[in-house]
Amino acid sequence: MILENLRDDLAFNIESHKTEGSDQLKNASRANVQRILARFQETRVLLQEGGRTNRGLMTNLTPLLASLRDSNIIRLKQGDRDMAIDKMQSFLADRAKDLFNADKISFEYSSNISSREIVDKILEAAGNRQKIGEVAEYLVGAKLALRFPSYDIRNSAASAADEQTDEQGDFRINDCVFHVTASPNRGHYDKCNRNLANGLRAFLLVPDEKLSGARQIAEQDIGKGVSVESIQSFVSQNIEELSAFAGDKVAENLRSLLEKYNERVGEVETDLSLQIKIPTSLKR
Repeated sequence: MILENLRDDLAFNIESHKTEGSDQLKNASRANVQRILARFQETRVLLQEGGRTNRGLMTNLTPLLASLRDSNIIRLKQGDRDMAIDKMQSFLADRAKDLFNADKISFEYSSNISSREIVDKILEAAGNRQKIGEVAEYLVGAKLALRFPSYDIRNSAASAADEQTDEQGDFRINDCVFHVTASPNRGHYDKCNRNLANGLRAFLLVPDEKLSGARQIAEQDIGKGVSVESIQSFVSQNIEELSAFAGDKVAENLRSLLEKYNERVGEVETDLSLQIKIPTSLKR
């Protein structure tokens, strides 16, 4: 969108590309982004909400504008400038196609292992791509959406987690706030503390291997007011509950969880490689 704006106005100061009175990028709507991609034969939706919600966007775009300012683009005639911008946008459209075509997260499924072990395998596969935090958050969101279908379970890009308020956490149901993290730190414990001070209940969900340490720190710093639980156990419990603890229904409900997970990722994410490949033996 920055490049598109430069077609008509060679402004290399980032402030010129912000909407009045805010830090949002001017014209960065979903429709405008898709219109540009369509020129390069890409019609899949790259950004559900456009680029307006990315608070780090301006920091990333400032070096781009500086490089363009130092190039010879300002000396080009309009036709040549448009051709140069076309080439740059074509390059970016190809990167968008790379995102769309990236392999999904995959895991080996076996009906002989527990639902908890299956969740652990998914998180292990995500960890191999350095995506465990994002995948864990979407798994918990999918679990809550299936378990509580009458509630509006928050769904926003994992990169925007916790932006709204400290009390909001990653998810909230009634007076209970859920914080999901692959690496608990001081900020997470402080947020739980604020939840409790505001009369809310707090859940801190962490991977199995971080559970013991996280519980110890929480008890030392907060007391017993916060529930620190394993992501693997929290998500797999939902599969078992929906299956009424009947083994023959576990596969069906695991599939439902993964379908809900992929649906939620597809609604808000640019990086569709965060979706999980559903094993053939689980497909309908």
